[in-house]
Amino acid sequence: MANLSVKVTGLKELKQRLSSLERKAKNRIAVKAMRRGGVIIRDQARANAPLLKEKVPHRKRGTLKKNIIASTKPQKDGSVRTIIFVRSLKNSKIIEFKGKTGKGGAYNPNDPFYWRFVEFGTSKMPAQPFLQPAFASKKEQAAREIITTLRDDILREAKK
Repeated sequence: MANLSVKVTGLKELKQRLSSLERKAKNRIAVKAMRRGGVIIRDQARANAPLLKEKVPHRKRGTLKKNIIASTKPQKDGSVRTIIFVRSLKNSKIIEFKGKTGKGGAYNPNDPFYWRFVEFGTSKMPAQPFLQPAFASKKEQAAREIITTLRDDILREAKK
């Protein structure tokens, strides 16, 4: 899977003010800003995700959309990373389903394991990408939201 990223330049004064803040405040501000940017892309990915056209006994309509999430975490090197991905079921949920129904995990209607087949396609099914187009269409808007949130929160924190 390709790593996609956006690089924002021209923020020297913002970076200087951010470096003058204490570490806890920096992390809080950076996480908040990145989370807001990630939510924009996550929402677009959810809008792009296809729904089931007809009812299938082992799939619930909207399972894929509900499991697209954005996770934002500070890294050890001081940077903050936001990842938008499709959350899979925990093993305990799969084991519980197998115990109750006697069917394999692939029949669990709440498991979006098939997202890879939708995003990248198979030999018999064309791809219906929803994650990469969401990033491509909303990366500038997400970057603007990150910059605005950073600027506002840094100025607010500097006034304290």
